[in-house]
Amino acid sequence: MKNILKIALPLPNDLIFDYMLPEYLSMENIIGRRALVPLGKRIITGYIVGISQCQEEIKKLLPIVELLDEEPVFTQKILEFTKWISEYYMCSWGDVLKAALPQGMSPKSMLKVKLTSAVNEEVFREMEKKAPKRYTLLKLLKEHNDFISVSYLEKFLQTSSVGEQLIALEKTGFIICERVIDESINKNYRKAIRLGDKLKSNEEEFRKILDEFDKKNSKHSLLLSWLYFQEKENNETIFISDIIKSIKVTQNLVNTLAKKGYVEIYEAVFDRSKKSHKDNLIQKDEREIRFTVEQDYVLSQIYSSVEEKNFKTILLHGITGSGKTLIYIHAINKVINKGRTALVLVPEISLTPQLIDRFETFFPNNISVLHSRQTPRQRFDSWNTIFSGKSKVVIGARSAIFAPLKNCGLIVVDEEHEPSYKQDSSNPRYNARDCAVIRGKIENAIVILGSATPSIESMHNAHSGKYQLLTLKERADGAKLPLIKIVDTLEARKTGQMISSISKQLYDAIIQRLEKKEGVILFQNRRGFSSFIECIDCGTITKCKNCDVTLTYHKKKNQLRCHYCGWTIPSFDVCKVCGGTNLKEIGTGTQRIEDELRELLAKDNLNASIERFDLDTTTKAGAHRRILHSFLTGQTDILVGTQMVAKGLDFERVTLVGVINADLQLFIPDFRAAEKTFQLLTQVSGRAGRSSNKPGEVIIQTSHPESYAIASVMKDSYESFYNEEIYHRKNAIYPPYSRFVYIEFYGKKAELVNEHAYYFYQQIPQNNNAYLILGPNNPTIQKIKNNYRKIILIKDIKSKDPQGKLLRKALTTAYENYRKKYKSQSIKVIIDIDSFSSI
Repeated sequence: MKNILKIALPLPNDLIFDYMLPEYLSMENIIGRRALVPLGKRIITGYIVGISQCQEEIKKLLPIVELLDEEPVFTQKILEFTKWISEYYMCSWGDVLKAALPQGMSPKSMLKVKLTSAVNEEVFREMEKKAPKRYTLLKLLKEHNDFISVSYLEKFLQTSSVGEQLIALEKTGFIICERVIDESINKNYRKAIRLGDKLKSNEEEFRKILDEFDKKNSKHSLLLSWLYFQEKENNETIFISDIIKSIKVTQNLVNTLAKKGYVEIYEAVFDRSKKSHKDNLIQKDEREIRFTVEQDYVLSQIYSSVEEKNFKTILLHGITGSGKTLIYIHAINKVINKGRTALVLVPEISLTPQLIDRFETFFPNNISVLHSRQTPRQRFDSWNTIFSGKSKVVIGARSAIFAPLKNCGLIVVDEEHEPSYKQDSSNPRYNARDCAVIRGKIENAIVILGSATPSIESMHNAHSGKYQLLTLKERADGAKLPLIKIVDTLEARKTGQMISSISKQLYDAIIQRLEKKEGVILFQNRRGFSSFIECIDCGTITKCKNCDVTLTYHKKKNQLRCHYCGWTIPSFDVCKVCGGTNLKEIGTGTQRIEDELRELLAKDNLNASIERFDLDTTTKAGAHRRILHSFLTGQTDILVGTQMVAKGLDFERVTLVGVINADLQLFIPDFRAAEKTFQLLTQVSGRAGRSSNKPGEVIIQTSHPESYAIASVMKDSYESFYNEEIYHRKNAIYPPYSRFVYIEFYGKKAELVNEHAYYFYQQIPQNNNAYLILGPNNPTIQKIKNNYRKIILIKDIKSKDPQGKLLRKALTTAYENYRKKYKSQSIKVIIDIDSFSSI
């Protein structure tokens, strides 16, 4: 019987590949491990997802090159979970498994080549005449006289197509090709120290040695005593570099004690993910806080669910400041006491600094963090700490849903309504919130979806009985919701009550807070200085050369920048079309708000520290924490930011929130526009008045106060917004009444993109009333990164296709037929299930 491995590869198709297992390798515990496998001329990392046996040897099957793991990196539950994702979101299982591991964990193969002795002067002369390209290659190889990488050859020769030349040269015996495996990121080992067995096992001998050293050399005695107490108090690894810094001993002293057997030096894994922060963001000790009646009831319900040990999804609808985070913490504590682990998902990396500090208070040295801003090494170390079972709690952004927690008993999705839980840039295009529910079901865990503004889909699931609904309608600690005021900017401009982008009402409120030394947050959901620059003389607006969008003006760097592809050009004073100098900055970004406010305050001889909190100011490591700590401690008076300031920040000194323009998202061509507006405004409003002795105020500037989204914020009524929005969704058959599918085609030639979109459309079965097909259509932005775009939108009606099986069958058939008949390297196709995009 021959053993055959079923291996998933990170390729566009969903095939599972067969490979032979070499006889010298054991089949024991092999499923869930990674393997290097040959694929054409490459060696890539695959994932063993199954095994089979065959009586006869299959000659065509290739053996794997190498097993990469000593034990499975995927449990059976994670394999089941990732398989579901691949099927539901219509992508390859290999792509999902690759996404589930830290970047850089998979080794890469590198092809190197070297000249053989068969190449002599006669060969060179012949090649120069008949094959000048091969001659150039051979000449370069001769100069190096050793193995060099193909990537170096391509870079040196300024070409990306040396493959055919190398194959020909290898066949003639003129070069040797060798594959080298780059191990990429691995565990980082450092020298550690512990007491030697000689002293550990004999306390009397230990005391005798200490007495002797006390008389002769106090440093020896100090080191041994320090090690003894450190090892007694905790089981953490003690690195030599740390001990040298802590008690000022030398490496020579350590070596001397090691030679005598008093201490042992060994190699230990150094966790690069563990970092201490001097800028703590905790405002008060929350361990002794007494719960409200509402909180007690909610916790009792969650505790009962934990005791039942059955899967359940709970939607926790709690107003801003109602103490949802404390509910999460106590629920996690309950789960840990039951011997299980917990996962906490947050939508933005900007939320994690303060959240981590709060969790660390309750679970010291028991938390690991996973997010995209970590270096690949830090992310690997975090993953490894979780995998080894050293951390019981994981906090992370979207991709942390794949955290290798064992015996997971609770999954929390904080701010569950956030669009950033949806991966939309590459496969797998999953929604971490929805995947959390599926993983909870597989793990038999409790799933808590928390929000002050639940998504329409989640609230609909609660109303239909799919989720249990728990509510918190009051703020914790006796704090009250802020007073919300609306400024109609159209009326304010008519009556001279607008000072540039800021109304007089908002400006006066800012001055009052500065006098009281209270915190102010100003929200403008657009970074940069202005949306674009327009020539008033000829009407020219500078657009991106690669995308169908205008360039955003960034005053600090004096440049125009595309927020889609990153292309930049220097700012200018003269129109490049007509030569006019009458240029106007149109629109308002966070930079402009910051500058305008500084000018207004300077005119009134007022000093204030203003800081921006957006993507432009938080790219450097530690910038999030530095900015937030400065604001928390009162060093910064006013925080101006994009939607980053709307999410999860809990600062008691904030008593005023100003929304510069509430209409920015209200009229974009997106069926979720009203929902996103309501959620953002409610969330940012909730940053004010989180202390019982400091009432909050919110001033929202809008030119459309009649909008039901804005009116619902004003009334602080989620229910009124939900009822209005669900009515419109039902009539238009949008989610939650349908699955919204977005199919995009893009390529360098517009005509070819149009053709392929139509080809694909023809392959979709048209006689099925379970779904509605819209398109092919032009999206709002027709070109991004020099690629022209076309889209098809599908609404899969849930009442007619409850599980989505008809949709998946139709799209799978359409995609397979399209690939067989029309597949082109020039055209890329994206299928996004439950898409958050329609533009």
